[in-house]
Amino acid sequence: MTQNNTLRQRGLRIVGSALPLMLAVTAFGAAPAAAATSSAAPARTTATATTATAGASWSSLMRRRLNLDAEGARLTASLPGLRAAITAKRAELTAAQKAVPVAQAALTTAAAADQGARKRHATAKATVAAARKAVTDAQRLRPRNTANAARVTTAKQALTTATSTLKTRSLAVRTTTANLAAARRANTAAERAVPAATTAHDAAVTALSTAQTRIAALPKLRTDLAARASVLGPDVVNQTRASFTTAQTTRVYGVTVNRIVAFPFQRMIDDAAKAGVPLSGGGFRTREQQIALRKANGCPDVWTAPSSSCRVPTAIPGRSLHEIGLAVDMTSGGRSITDRKGKAFTWMAANAGRYGFVNYPAEAWHWSITGN
Repeated sequence: MTQNNTLRQRGLRIVGSALPLMLAVTAFGAAPAAAATSSAAPARTTATATTATAGASWSSLMRRRLNLDAEGARLTASLPGLRAAITAKRAELTAAQKAVPVAQAALTTAAAADQGARKRHATAKATVAAARKAVTDAQRLRPRNTANAARVTTAKQALTTATSTLKTRSLAVRTTTANLAAARRANTAAERAVPAATTAHDAAVTALSTAQTRIAALPKLRTDLAARASVLGPDVVNQTRASFTTAQTTRVYGVTVNRIVAFPFQRMIDDAAKAGVPLSGGGFRTREQQIALRKANGCPDVWTAPSSSCRVPTAIPGRSLHEIGLAVDMTSGGRSITDRKGKAFTWMAANAGRYGFVNYPAEAWHWSITGN
């Protein structure tokens, strides 16, 4: 938890080889190494079945919490398109509703035209039948004189005209029948378009409402997830400490941290960079490094003296969250964060909680999942 800047600010002096030693053990991104054992060190307990549970739950909660930001951005970005979709669907529904009476009027007109054509066709058909009978009757007239021959000719001419008219009327019926069928199809399509357009419009309205509801619920969900993760913090520390090995660490942009916090730590570094705040730090620290740091900071006793008795407060080996990769001494631009009014600390103070990191009040640079 110590930084060279703090030593200078507090006017502490480390003589001989102590300063190089402290620099070595506090350098950020130190490669993980197996934790040392000592007869004087507190004994580690056997891993339990729940060892991974608290850490895994904390990671899952934080991942969900952070992914809500992306979801919120996506939902917010979708709102203009959803509103435009409602406008378009409303226009389509209005057009579909207006098309129904037009189609019904066209159907009525087509039905009347077909009915009239069929009546005219029936009349023409009857006229042809009468003309044929007139021809037959004229041909039966006796004697076969000039007058009767003229009657036959006239009857035949009348039959020819009636037959031509019937043919014309038959073509007209076929046309009106086809027009009526088309009008019926158009009317059916128009009537079916209304419920379809209504469904599409309602779906667009529901989509917008759902997006708005989800956006409105995000703040509370964020708060709930963060609160649940915060409550888990002490269990994460206790369970991780009981079974920790260096295999549980990983490197994030050169900083070695516990895999439990790797995802939110990386997101924090990324988001800070987007805000123009370059962040890094020193994470995991081995037991040997913690012991060396206690000695370098002049603690009266490595294993028993309280942290406050050291020249610079330094946790007893086995109690530092650095030793299980759950704490990071933050730096910005290669320097320890010590100025609480500076840009880096201000950003951390305003945002680090989103990523599950809490500041240890006595040290502006020290951030962990519990604030210890």
